[in-house]
Amino acid sequence: MVQRILFFSVILLSCTGLYAQEVSVHIIPKPLSIVQDKGFFQLGPTTKIISSPEAVPVASLFTDMLKRGAGMKLSIQRKAKASKNTIHLIVSKDFPDTVKGAYTLQITPEKVTAIARTREGIFYAVQSLRQLLPPAVEKENGTKLPGIKLPALYIKDAPRFGWRGYMQDVSRTFYGMEVMKKYLDVMALYKLNTLHFHLTDDQGWRIEIKKHPALTSEKATVFPAKHGQPSERSGYYTQAQLKELIAYAAERNITIVPEIDVPGHCWPIIINYPELGVNKKRDPDYVIPFMDSWSYWGFQFTPNPLDPTKEAVYTFLDDVFSEVAALFPSKYIHFGGDEVVHRLWENEPHVQAFMKARNMKRVEELQSYFVQRVSEIIVKKGKQPIGWNDILADVEHLPNSTAIMAWLGEGAVKKAAQHGFYAVATPTGPMYFDIQQHSRHDGTMADLNYSGPNRLEDVYAYDPHKGLNNHEQQYVLGVQANMWPAVPQEVKDINVQNFPRLLALAETAWSMPSQKDFSNFKERLYFHYPRLDALKVDYFKEGGYIVGNWRPAQISTTFKTLEWDVTANVYANGRVQVGFFFTEGSSFLKVKHVRLLKDGVVVSTDPHEALADKFRGIPFKKNMFFYSLKTDSYDPSAKYTLTAEVAGDKSNDSNGNVTFNLSPYKPFEVTEAVKRKN
Repeated sequence: MVQRILFFSVILLSCTGLYAQEVSVHIIPKPLSIVQDKGFFQLGPTTKIISSPEAVPVASLFTDMLKRGAGMKLSIQRKAKASKNTIHLIVSKDFPDTVKGAYTLQITPEKVTAIARTREGIFYAVQSLRQLLPPAVEKENGTKLPGIKLPALYIKDAPRFGWRGYMQDVSRTFYGMEVMKKYLDVMALYKLNTLHFHLTDDQGWRIEIKKHPALTSEKATVFPAKHGQPSERSGYYTQAQLKELIAYAAERNITIVPEIDVPGHCWPIIINYPELGVNKKRDPDYVIPFMDSWSYWGFQFTPNPLDPTKEAVYTFLDDVFSEVAALFPSKYIHFGGDEVVHRLWENEPHVQAFMKARNMKRVEELQSYFVQRVSEIIVKKGKQPIGWNDILADVEHLPNSTAIMAWLGEGAVKKAAQHGFYAVATPTGPMYFDIQQHSRHDGTMADLNYSGPNRLEDVYAYDPHKGLNNHEQQYVLGVQANMWPAVPQEVKDINVQNFPRLLALAETAWSMPSQKDFSNFKERLYFHYPRLDALKVDYFKEGGYIVGNWRPAQISTTFKTLEWDVTANVYANGRVQVGFFFTEGSSFLKVKHVRLLKDGVVVSTDPHEALADKFRGIPFKKNMFFYSLKTDSYDPSAKYTLTAEVAGDKSNDSNGNVTFNLSPYKPFEVTEAVKRKN
């Protein structure tokens, strides 16, 4: 049967020039080849799905979506009882393409046929099919549809890279199960297959370790109330929850790779097991938000890393990685290894003695010693270790079993490959999505400590093989984008930072360079905004959260009240963050008494006085030029006004933008009703 279908596909391809018609197909990531034909397949309530046993879970996800979003209840059968108006999902060892995830998808007026060697390939075929459906089917309670027309076509497709990843840090800001499941859903839609789960860092330990319950004590997982963090930003996952999330991901062909970040970035370990630290630093005896690190430590890194000279450290890590390895089926376990403040080791006499006894000349050799010990632990658990490319500093002593996550520039990929280390390309530019994406003045909650934006076109243009010879290219596992929610903490904010850049990443990871065209991508991307709308996922719009500005004509050196209409930006109950961003002039701006009014009545106020100046880097304080408001009784018929008392610091020569960002208390229920600028 498979051979007959493939033969027919060849005939179809040879005849397509005669029957091609103008039907737009906007699939992301772009398939290897698409050939359109004449006619449509009518998908409706009477359509039957004929599935190979291995593909039944994929068929079930597809029918569940159609039931929720289109009111269609399609039946799944193991054997064909009808030849017309059927969707065939066929897993066959006879499928010729051996690339993992390869598939063909053929749509004719009579039937739809997806063929692949594995369930993975069938899953990707169905995601392409899903993107041919109207966006309304993505809604949780969509309108009942009598039928959907699918254009006749033939797709042959296969991914370029095996690691198509997205990293979510849940230590700096914790996100609950429903948020992570939503991200897995969207990742699956765009054929991303690896969730790098950054579970531990200085800001919190987010995974239950049964042998060491203190790691999930309140002081290691909950931000104290005095830091003003909403309660949902604290917490941890039980092992039962993680098993549920792992299974949920596996259904969507996504592997979750856990990260336990050591020997730096490990404050939750230090405050619970101080004997494992290298020095006596213990203040504060609880986790703190990232933005408050400087006020306690003077910099962003833990002031007390693990002590690599103590056997107790490796015994403890063996306990931790034993439970992590047993819980996660992924091939890799990430152990961090980044941003260790080496002087904190060098300053300790017992560490110096340890190095001297082992003839270590440089502290990087000590880090390699630690990496060797941890890698051995992970390998003994039947897993492969992977760490940030900081560990390449002493590459000669690095065990070859350790893979590299290359973030410190494109050169890190080259260095890893040159020395025979497998690597995931995830350079800060352009793959850190917490960095601004349009300009320093794009009005979003972004990490402005970087010199320039990671633009959509930069993400799309990135090639992990750039500068590598053929031999080195074989060591590139794939590509990944990272989200560090230190500044963009709200779910809405990480969505705006991630989308649509995550779609550009998906195509960069999947499609061959010869297939890529940014102008064509943007044309297809336009048709995906309604799909993101239906999924209730916010995304970046030109102008960001800017709702107004101030200019010299409005300013004097004495305080006066300015106001801006923000009716279009208030659309739900939630937290509001207002920002004042100085852009140019000889005078900064003093700001105080920021208020939100509803039909002229004040509903929320933040009275503190601040200065809008040119400094925006970390550590900028959110209680400086940012103001916190809220709306708890949203009325869609009301007029909302933002007011602030402002004055020029030295003169009236001051210009800047005012941002207004409302984040609904419950994510993924409603998105911001702002007209998109094309």
